[in-house]
Amino acid sequence: MIGRDPEQSRLMQFINSGDRGATLGIVWGRRRVGKSFLLEGLAEQTGGFYFHATRGSSAEALRDLGERLGLHQNVGAPLAFPDWDRAIEALMALGRERETLVVLDEFPYLLEHTPELDSIIQRAFGPRHAARTSSRARVVLCGSAISVMSKLLSGTAPLRGRAGIDLRVLPFDFRTARQLHDITHLPTAVATYAVIGGVAAYACEMSENDRPIDSADFTRWICRRVLSPAAPLFSEIELLLSEDPETSKARKLNLYHATLAAVAQGHHAWNSICNYVKAPGTSLVPIINALVAAALIDRVDDPMRDKRPTYHPADSLLRFHYAILRRHQSRLARHDANTAALWTDIEPTFRSLVLGPSFEAMARFWTQQFASRSTLGGAPDYVGTTTLALAHGQEQEVDVVVALNDGATPADRTVIALGEAKVGETITLRHVEQLEQARKAIGARGGGAKLLLFGCEFAEQVLDAAASRPDIELIDFERLYTGA
Repeated sequence: MIGRDPEQSRLMQFINSGDRGATLGIVWGRRRVGKSFLLEGLAEQTGGFYFHATRGSSAEALRDLGERLGLHQNVGAPLAFPDWDRAIEALMALGRERETLVVLDEFPYLLEHTPELDSIIQRAFGPRHAARTSSRARVVLCGSAISVMSKLLSGTAPLRGRAGIDLRVLPFDFRTARQLHDITHLPTAVATYAVIGGVAAYACEMSENDRPIDSADFTRWICRRVLSPAAPLFSEIELLLSEDPETSKARKLNLYHATLAAVAQGHHAWNSICNYVKAPGTSLVPIINALVAAALIDRVDDPMRDKRPTYHPADSLLRFHYAILRRHQSRLARHDANTAALWTDIEPTFRSLVLGPSFEAMARFWTQQFASRSTLGGAPDYVGTTTLALAHGQEQEVDVVVALNDGATPADRTVIALGEAKVGETITLRHVEQLEQARKAIGARGGGAKLLLFGCEFAEQVLDAAASRPDIELIDFERLYTGA
């Protein structure tokens, strides 16, 4: 297992907590990140019980659960449950002798046909309920429908206050993804992450553990594993949208697709999205909120300006799908398509609409998670992007903005660093001057801001400037993946 030590350690603490009564946990995250792999492995390792629900009726689910539980207990026959009250009591009874992990995976499928199931579980986990006090079961409800799982413990939800762990399993960051991808050539690692991100299954089962080793091999890999209509990744995003309740039952699915396409093609500000979709903002508010709730779009707050968020694809493959696959679907969908020739035509679009924005996101993540305080000149309390107003009505987008938590409003915060991220081009003094111009536009609160330049190649003049100026930091691929 790669990269899941923190999650596994936290779950082991939950299982072996020493609590004398049964406890409840929630594990959730988007599909393909390895939640089931992690939980099923822990159940096998600790002698627990794992049940993976499927879509169907309540009677069918109870029958499947009875069969699995009968096999687990070696009783020689399936167990019969007349209702979910009895089923939950039987599951909690597994912990009468010792602390026992009990997993109900794909819990949202069970809620589809038994919406009162969370209330049944709430009752069983009442402080003085016999099912809880007589058991040391560690019951975990797991699911991939973000919009459903994120609400299980919120507001007036029945299970609010009942869970001892609320663990969200995220896709791997770009450093851990590189370990999973096992790519030593850093430009290829950056390009591969821009396509499949840190979703474990995309690099393993769904591509038959086939990953590119260098830039030349990247063309072979992307043609065979992503652009081919026979490749599972080709239609993955359509399946994701059909599986999440927030999008699968949408009345205006065309607007969901158009909004995702807008964001994937670089329309990150609210007005820009509305102009692309050709819809009023009032119509897009519930759509954007649903896409954020489903973890398909990330809302990134501006560190310097209040109520000016930008919207970005939450997943690399989402960006690739809407910027590349969907736009060229008629050419790519033919099984006799010459994907190599098509890739030659598409590659410039990939570099501008996919690779570039992905690298900018990597730069912001590095700044937030890996950069040292000496590099930034302080703590990265707020990291995001912004657009600055310059002289003569011009505007300048800044890829990375780092601000301190020292102001009553975003407009009062001290900006300690500004960054520019460019992949596929040489960083020159022009890029340094652009950041200096941005720093000047911010004024006094950004006067001491350091200038961060992210890229793969730096002009000699830039290297000389960084050697003599303490306000300039150069972050090449090696430092991005291994340094601070």
